Amino acid sequence: MKKILIVEDEPSIQEILSEFVSMLGFEPVIAVDGQMGLAKFSTEGPFVLYLLDIKIPKLNGYELARRIREEDRERPIIFLTGLVNAETREKIAAIPYAYYVKKPITFAEFKSILSKAGII
Repeated sequence: MKKILIVEDEPSIQEILSEFVSMLGFEPVIAVDGQMGLAKFSTEGPFVLYLLDIKIPKLNGYELARRIREEDRERPIIFLTGLVNAETREKIAAIPYAYYVKKPITFAEFKSILSKAGII
């Protein structure tokens, strides 16, 4: 089964995203902070997609994305954020194949983003 890495520190959002990922036929792999996300990237990949919260403990989403891009330059990264401003857009635009979604997200929005990213 194809896997999606979810790096999110809020349990309720982890649960929702896991449900969305499972409903679309993928296996969710959860990490609660950036260091755990990096470890799971190294040991449990390959992943078809990375869902990263920006504000996570130990290694923020931008830094985690940078580290992922050192080894995986092609699979999409979707950032989850509660705040979208010019700085956020600029940082995300600098990362190849990266998108963002404003929290909270609905299943229809999630499915649409995955479709645009070429995952489904």
